[in-house]
Amino acid sequence: MTKVIFAFDTEDFTSEKAADAIREEANILTEEGIRGCFCVVGALANQLADWERSDVINALKPHEIDTHSLTHSMHPIINEYTDKEDFLRAKEEFLLQERFAEKSIFQTFERKKLFAAVPPGNQDSYVAMLGYAEMGIPIYADSICDPDGNGIYYCNGFHVRYSSCLEDYLFRVCPPFKKELDRLATQDIAVIYTHPHKAMYRESWDILNYDKENLREFNDWIYPSRKRLSQTKRFYKNMHRLIKLLKKDSRFVFSTFEDIASEYDPFKKRTLSLSQVPVLFETLSRGLTPCNSPSLSLCDMFFACVNFLQGKKEHLCGPVYGPMEEPQGIQSPVTLTLKEVFESAKSIDTSAPIPSRIRVGQYYIGPADWLYAAVEALYGVGKIELVPIPQLPDLDDLPKIKNCSFRGTWRHSDSFEDKYLSDRLRYQSWTMRYPDNK
Repeated sequence: MTKVIFAFDTEDFTSEKAADAIREEANILTEEGIRGCFCVVGALANQLADWERSDVINALKPHEIDTHSLTHSMHPIINEYTDKEDFLRAKEEFLLQERFAEKSIFQTFERKKLFAAVPPGNQDSYVAMLGYAEMGIPIYADSICDPDGNGIYYCNGFHVRYSSCLEDYLFRVCPPFKKELDRLATQDIAVIYTHPHKAMYRESWDILNYDKENLREFNDWIYPSRKRLSQTKRFYKNMHRLIKLLKKDSRFVFSTFEDIASEYDPFKKRTLSLSQVPVLFETLSRGLTPCNSPSLSLCDMFFACVNFLQGKKEHLCGPVYGPMEEPQGIQSPVTLTLKEVFESAKSIDTSAPIPSRIRVGQYYIGPADWLYAAVEALYGVGKIELVPIPQLPDLDDLPKIKNCSFRGTWRHSDSFEDKYLSDRLRYQSWTMRYPDNK
């Protein structure tokens, strides 16, 4: 059965009137007995408290509250301030902002846990992905990393994509419900999403106030024009209709990000023993790819081999970080001795990102080169012979990552360069792994 999640990008902190739509859509779900996931911007959480909108806050009580960043489109946006060479500095700044957003959400809605983080726009910063996971938020939603709606582990979290946008069809007199449900039924996880303010307004609040730069001072905003009341009412009526159709369709079951986190917990303890080296050997013989059974990323396999070469019998899989610089593989065939491979493991820090190159004997080799050499050494191959290979896994099944380029998109400022984000997101494919049942 397809797990259906209703997600609401709850973001407009400029218009108190727009908060009416949050209340209305929360009440629709409550009336239908469905628990939705309201992904709230931290600044909006503060505004709701300042506006004394207890009606909205109370309407959200039955529902899951998640985060949609601190200030959404206010510059510098996440991609802009995390596009730094110094990863640790970028992550520190990100955590400072997003922990403040988390605190605001907790205080306004009296919550103690966030189960999902949703990036605004196309803010798929690898720093944010790793940072949210470090905050203990298990699900990263509306992710470009999930290729097919079945979910994928990436940057230490479980990533799911947004599947169906309600604004695309609920304003119609005759929405294509059957076609949409047939499409969603092909996925394991179907996230149906909407932006509450769009039920009421013709334009997006942020394109008027924060497109490419901060066009207005805080509290001195331009407000969008209203939709006709008949359009808004039709949207809400069709939302009721959609939920009723889903209830009657045996292909679907309602879920939340909390439920998904329970089933696909990215923080679940995983161990790899020395006796499983043949599994790694067999997996890598098919190419540089994650291991499916058990579910292991290339990072997991790499650091397990480090520990095994250092004499340990077991590896506890924990947070991992892919290369921060372009991996530098060998350019011509290389022959290594077992002793050289074993010695090289002593200099590798398992708490640091995957190194972009590694000294083995007289050679510098890439991380993929080293992984193959390590597995062969542990498997008992006497003579390690390496030939040039790609240092990243094949990303053909992840075209949005393979081809991603953030510069000049969404609300990014003209000065945004994307010097590191897109490339490093590809490098973080070393952290990718599929669920056990895939």
